[in-house]
Amino acid sequence: MAGVERTFDSEPPVRALREVDLTVRRGEHLSVVGPSGSGKSTLLNTLGLLDRPTVGSYRLDGIETTGLSDLERTALRGSRIGFVFQAFHLLPYRTVDENVTLAEAYRRPRPGHGRSTRRARARQALERVGLAHRSGFRPDRLSGGERQRVAIARALISDPALLLCDEPTGNLDSENTHSVLELFDDLCAQGVTLVLITHDETVSRRASRRVRITDGCLTQETR
Repeated sequence: MAGVERTFDSEPPVRALREVDLTVRRGEHLSVVGPSGSGKSTLLNTLGLLDRPTVGSYRLDGIETTGLSDLERTALRGSRIGFVFQAFHLLPYRTVDENVTLAEAYRRPRPGHGRSTRRARARQALERVGLAHRSGFRPDRLSGGERQRVAIARALISDPALLLCDEPTGNLDSENTHSVLELFDDLCAQGVTLVLITHDETVSRRASRRVRITDGCLTQETR
């Protein structure tokens, strides 16, 4: 993104993002760190095509997104972006593999990603996060770390160009946090592009590059 600003109409107007320039390279692990109210959520919503910038340009996987219709943005988001949140958002009455396949239930299918291959791709996604042996379990039989791994597998099933993680370790203890961060390292080694938004300095330092947001302004940090 280049020169991105997001201003919310109010009295007075709120400038949540201010002239943000950010490039995320394919396969990169980037962390965005900042306190509450700094603009992290607005940045996440913009990167995830859940909100439009007031000013500026945002290209995703080579596609300029700012001029797309709502329908086009929804289709691009569903095919190119995976989301992982602090809350796992798993359906308690569904098995692990069913929770993973539900990620594609309302998306327009891509070539090779039809209903007939959904179960096999869910199993592959679970294998990537080390949980294929739990595929028939329900979420209440999993630890917090395992549930977050299921949520990550759900985000990976469509092979997204970008994986957006919003405080993904916020509900985990230190042992499960370490396990999930090791998984992120493995995924990046496999070529996954990961943007992780957090207020936790320890979590953010695991990334290969870190930026800080304060009052809507983004600054690059050297390692």
